[in-house]
Amino acid sequence: MRKIITGTLLTYALATAGGDIAPVEEQVVAPVVAEVSNGWEHKLAIYGWAASFDGTLTYSIPGKDDVESDGGVIDKLDGVFMGAYELRKDKFSFLADVIYLGMSGGETIAEDIGQGRLETTVAQEFDAWVLSFYGGYNVIDTGSAKLDIIAGMRYFSLDVEASIDLPVLAPIPLSPSFEAYDALIGVKGSFDINENWYVPYIFDIGAGDSDLTWQAQASIGYRFGWGDVLATYRYLHYEKDDLKLVEDFDLYGPKVGVVFHF
Repeated sequence: MRKIITGTLLTYALATAGGDIAPVEEQVVAPVVAEVSNGWEHKLAIYGWAASFDGTLTYSIPGKDDVESDGGVIDKLDGVFMGAYELRKDKFSFLADVIYLGMSGGETIAEDIGQGRLETTVAQEFDAWVLSFYGGYNVIDTGSAKLDIIAGMRYFSLDVEASIDLPVLAPIPLSPSFEAYDALIGVKGSFDINENWYVPYIFDIGAGDSDLTWQAQASIGYRFGWGDVLATYRYLHYEKDDLKLVEDFDLYGPKVGVVFHF
């Protein structure tokens, strides 16, 4: 009788327990896979540049030795455009940089002749294009600091409309021009000061049609939700000793720009 009562109570307990005593199924947790973006990254930068010019220009004047400018001949910028486009995927990148400058100015070049002094007035208008193209490969990326090795080429075109006014002759018009293609190698990178402020930089050096060309620029940037604002100082140098027009050419000055990411 005791066995019957005990069995009845056990059966009732099991029946009322229901699903609470069902076998526990093993719960499978799906692994969380972090999404890694392998898409292309684009940057478009547009700048305003307060450029200054220094250079040594050499003019051949009929019946005289060559007249050499002492630099600093630009009085004003008539037109300027500067922009850059960067394309990046993983460790590889491509950068195109464009500069156009329309400049004008004049100077008086004085020469000692015998017991006297001859003053030559030179009026000039310049149109300059500087196109730089680079391929890059990232070698350092710590999250807050990045460094790319870059290599590429730069095209430099300078057209000059000059008029030389001698005291004893009618003005002599000149329209010399200069083009150069140069191979480049350099570095490009940035490091973060904090989550908003950062410092990008670039340096390259090369030669080819020119004896030497190099440029350096460094910026301080601030990130906004829509893009970045940069304040930059840039210096660009050319040397060409065996050309009658240009012996050396320097463009430098501060620039301010905006960078759009997409």
